[in-house]
Amino acid sequence: MNPCRNEPPPPEIHRLLLEAAAPHAHQIRRSDPEAALDTVARALLGACFHNSVRPDPVTGETARRRYADELGDMAIAYLLTPDRRRTTRT
Repeated sequence: MNPCRNEPPPPEIHRLLLEAAAPHAHQIRRSDPEAALDTVARALLGACFHNSVRPDPVTGETARRRYADELGDMAIAYLLTPDRRRTTRT
């Protein structure tokens, strides 16, 4: 996180996700790798929180592992995909 932005430090689990991904930052194809990692960390945490409050959460070891794998695949696909070109209309 950029300390110049005067933002509070990320929660511990968010920080751990960012640290785990840091060695692979050179592979990120987004225009702002730091922001992309922050987006992924927030999305993963949000998905986990959402699952925990759903009336039909993913349960059981096999289902949780599949859910984690699917979330990981989505995060990796996002990080390895270059930004979409923006038109003047968007």
